[in-house]
Amino acid sequence: MAKKKRWIPFDLMPGSWGLSGKTKEIARAEYYYDGDELEYQLLEIEHNVDSKEYAELKLKLDYKKEKIGKFEYEKELATLKKEPYVNVLSMGIDPDNVVQGYFELDWNDEFVKMLHNAGMTGTSDEDIVNKWFNGVCRTVLLQESADLDYGLTDEQNRR
Repeated sequence: MAKKKRWIPFDLMPGSWGLSGKTKEIARAEYYYDGDELEYQLLEIEHNVDSKEYAELKLKLDYKKEKIGKFEYEKELATLKKEPYVNVLSMGIDPDNVVQGYFELDWNDEFVKMLHNAGMTGTSDEDIVNKWFNGVCRTVLLQESADLDYGLTDEQNRR
């Protein structure tokens, strides 16, 4: 919802005359706004807009109000907390060759920093993440090969 149209300014309303500070700001917000816009105004009044707490609460409110999706919320929250984030957004398979496919990944700068700190290098962030993902796939393949080396039957491998 949008800002309420008021004919009489808030400061001319007798109910506002005895108010001061945060109480007056909250009453002003409730006078002029409603719905989602009121929630955002109250958030700004209650918290320092330059604080990490405000940023996290606003992000949570954006997610609650469906202004952002789950993945964007999780990524932005991890970024605010300076935590690494990586997610598989989608996976595709070539219908003509089902062993061929692709993964679409999303990550934040903290994830790339973590990979750098672990010794991974590359010409770009995407190159570094691709090397990491290829390494993960290689590890899965090696683990699968190791499982096959224990003499398991095909039936045991399927479980």
